[in-house]
Amino acid sequence: MTSQIGSDIVRHALVDVLTPASATLTGKTYRGQLRQHSTRRPPPENTFLQTEAERPPLHVSVLEQLTPTTLSVYWSDPCLGRYADQVWRIGLAPLDSFCVLTGRSIRRGESVFRPRVRGSYSPANRHRMILASAVSDYLRNRNA
Repeated sequence: MTSQIGSDIVRHALVDVLTPASATLTGKTYRGQLRQHSTRRPPPENTFLQTEAERPPLHVSVLEQLTPTTLSVYWSDPCLGRYADQVWRIGLAPLDSFCVLTGRSIRRGESVFRPRVRGSYSPANRHRMILASAVSDYLRNRNA
């Protein structure tokens, strides 16, 4: 009795794989399902930032201040990659976050450094920020 039930399950599974009758009856094919899912919009950028903001990078250090508005930063993180001499530019924080250098909170509108984005090149750590006020303290303590 048990082998009969088991063989029916296998037979039904094989029939469904070879002839997907339920999908053709409803008018939805696998390709149509893929197309339907691919037209969905990606999640808003700020939801990605909030989940990423929970985990600090493995190693971040300011190598030097190139100009008053740019920094050279060393970044190493197993998930977001390694940048040996990445240029970060000053700007305003687009939303609340935290400073990857000090761990202090950043409020929207504060002066921060962020990785430079050029044309189609967008680094994986593009949403991370360093408080501009923390840079001078960091460089002073590092050189002392």
